[in-house]
Amino acid sequence: MKSLKKVLATALFAIVFTTGAYAQNSAKIIAVVKTASWCSVCKANETRAMEALKENNKDGAYQFVINNVTSPETAKPSVAEIEKLGLTKMMEPYMATGVVYLFDAKTKKPINQLVMSLSSEDLGRAMDHFKKG
Repeated sequence: MKSLKKVLATALFAIVFTTGAYAQNSAKIIAVVKTASWCSVCKANETRAMEALKENNKDGAYQFVINNVTSPETAKPSVAEIEKLGLTKMMEPYMATGVVYLFDAKTKKPINQLVMSLSSEDLGRAMDHFKKG
């Protein structure tokens, strides 16, 4: 039951971040959130971190892609999205879960990485810092 709640929460998060202002390509930064059901960092921090990411993106500066690598089946939707965004090659070296990988939306160059275990306040400060460029 707990994993079903997590899957539904992740799906809802993905829907929220791919509608409205987020779908208009006005984002300055693409944030690939790499998660998995077996990831201890994700289990301990994902819900809180996702809420912090959402709360600190009211201006739509970030476009989020949830890369759930629990299984090949859960990864399929995000693999297609990552390819569409032109990040397939850029994501190859990034294997760790529990991490948010940040890329410049125009150049596709890596900006930085945020671990989900950061406090909500630190995630917010980092997001603000990186969008100012």
